[in-house]
Amino acid sequence: MTRANANRACAALLAGTALIAGAAAAQEQGGTLRVGITQMGPTPDPVVTTFGVNWMTAMNVCEGLFVLDESWTPQPMLVEDYSYSEDGRALTLTLREGLGFHSGAPLTAADVVASLERFRTAAGIGASFAGVTESIEAVDDLTVRINLKTQTPIVPGLLAGGQAVIMSAGSIEGHSATDAVTGLDCTGPYVLTDYCPDQGVTMTRWDDYQPVDAPADGEAGHKHAYADEILFRLMPEASVRRDSLITGELDVAMSLPTDFYEQLESDPNTRAVTVANNQSLTAVFNTQQGVMSDVNLRRAVYHALEMEPIMLASVGNPEFYTIDGSWIPDPNSFWYTTAGIEEFGQPDPALVEKYLAASDYDGEPIRWLVATEQYQKHFLTAITASQQLAEYGINVEIIEQPIATYLQTRANPEAMDAFSSFLPTYVDPTSIAYLTPTYPGFWTAPKKMELMDRLATTIDPEERKAIFEEVHALAYDTFPFIKYGTESNMYGVREGVQNYATSAVGGDTFYNFAPPAE
Repeated sequence: MTRANANRACAALLAGTALIAGAAAAQEQGGTLRVGITQMGPTPDPVVTTFGVNWMTAMNVCEGLFVLDESWTPQPMLVEDYSYSEDGRALTLTLREGLGFHSGAPLTAADVVASLERFRTAAGIGASFAGVTESIEAVDDLTVRINLKTQTPIVPGLLAGGQAVIMSAGSIEGHSATDAVTGLDCTGPYVLTDYCPDQGVTMTRWDDYQPVDAPADGEAGHKHAYADEILFRLMPEASVRRDSLITGELDVAMSLPTDFYEQLESDPNTRAVTVANNQSLTAVFNTQQGVMSDVNLRRAVYHALEMEPIMLASVGNPEFYTIDGSWIPDPNSFWYTTAGIEEFGQPDPALVEKYLAASDYDGEPIRWLVATEQYQKHFLTAITASQQLAEYGINVEIIEQPIATYLQTRANPEAMDAFSSFLPTYVDPTSIAYLTPTYPGFWTAPKKMELMDRLATTIDPEERKAIFEEVHALAYDTFPFIKYGTESNMYGVREGVQNYATSAVGGDTFYNFAPPAE
């Protein structure tokens, strides 16, 4: 998106185009919740990219058919009921009655079909959904049937992700999964009224919102929409977010370095909030072409790294990270495993020498992308890793790019060899973006593809866990990506903010946050 287009996107957008802490028994609606965020995507449309920053606005404005509760289990949101056919080849969904979009149009099965058809042409989780679906049809105004290629238990989980939102058919007509819409005509508790990619977002409470009649539970259940308005203010510098919180310009300051913990806790007007086992800090390699398509070089890179200094450089405080190699960051998840991992986190010079000798590497630089707006998670991990790799003659060229350029470049296999990233816990391994063949990195090894097909079509949970452990072990043999460790997230709130989240589930949702009383 050009700057001129971005500025035009700042104009008002007409509709139609965790575990909860500090809960108040009788919290009233009102006020403005001001949230300082680290970065913004060029568009609020969550379908057009696998990069989760694009999903943040939609997580508060839009809804999907399913959402996740605190145990990472899919729960109905726009769906009243659902059932599988006897042969397991069809999933029938009945929508809740009386729901509508911000534009005033009623929610119908036709909108669901249009949204899901667009979603299944998207990269990442959309591609996984496409891989198990034969067709989608509207049976009547409130009934949708998803015809499956084979029996599979994964569809509710795939539809609980941030990309699988339901928008009105009219608002997305003519827009492919790579052609972003500028507004979000959705069903959620807030209406998107302004979106300026280099400044911030304004969301206004929608008074006609129809919440689920159930207690709030992660992303599931009742959405209270306490604030009249939610404002996202783009503040890439962590110190600026911290200072703005302390001075009262912000109510919430997202993603703060743990170095700020003591300062926030010692100030009577602020509080530090910790979200444990938030996500994995990672690097993803281009397995399709270029220098990192050499599996022996990838093995050498992994065995050259000592993870503790990398995590310490990024996170800053050992109390806020663990040296844990599992690709499922939250140990409470059913899918957590350490299959294939031996002595994680320690370098092995003998293995580095062995794999370098077996590789075709001759000293050319590894083009390693980092997003400028993700200094701690991207740059500091990459620079520390590059210093360790240099000791073995493995050269890295770190390429810093603004987030929009970074997203474009990493999708081009000719333009990069590696990129810094991070990965949260997913509801199901088939939803993990890194494991989809269209995700940048392009891991399409035949063994992996065969295992993922089996994982998608096996019903028994224990059998599925065993298959995923094979995938996990394969990743620790061929290293299409590497993990440094698991970080806890820390953010700050002003005194008086209530119902703030302390769970990694729904970490970008603010509809249950209550701003300080005015």
